[in-house]
Amino acid sequence: MRNTINKNIILASSSVHRKELLGKYISDFKCVAPNTNEIALKNETGKNLCIRLARDKANIVAKSYPNNIIIGSDQVANFKDKNLGKPHTYENAFKIIMKFSGENVFFNTGVVIISLIHNIDLSYIDQTIINFKNFKEIDLIQYLDSQDDFKTTAGVKTESELFQKLINKIICDDKEAIIGLPIQWTLSQLDNIFFNLND
Repeated sequence: MRNTINKNIILASSSVHRKELLGKYISDFKCVAPNTNEIALKNETGKNLCIRLARDKANIVAKSYPNNIIIGSDQVANFKDKNLGKPHTYENAFKIIMKFSGENVFFNTGVVIISLIHNIDLSYIDQTIINFKNFKEIDLIQYLDSQDDFKTTAGVKTESELFQKLINKIICDDKEAIIGLPIQWTLSQLDNIFFNLND
């Protein structure tokens, strides 16, 4: 756990999952929910969309908190060249995930760290690939029945044991990035930032 008291870190997000993930590693930060339009531009790729939205979130919050270090992040799934967001309902999650049977799904997670006062502007995109089994409908139903909400990208929660029954493997550099924030890159950049500021 990194001691970040008085480091003025803000997570530009309303996501409970991102808040919990960042809270595992740093001791002090606050969350500010940005009001962003998450509609994709015409022909926008998943990678371009996730990093644009991450930057939009960070920039919106930075305008109100110019002296803070702002972390913005966004995740977009891509399946057969189609971008996927949050399903929000059980029915939508079922329709989406059922199509994943026997296929690969790409999860692009963008993160931007900015600070106006310190002239910091850093960005990164993580890609996680989930290879799904040819699973049965009952296996998907058991997973969905175990969930309290459907506010994750494509309805996926890799930390669920029942979800693990649907997949063969996860290919990634950062096993927790799928939660919605490339945490290892983020932590390394924060370490560098505070080292340089204290130098």
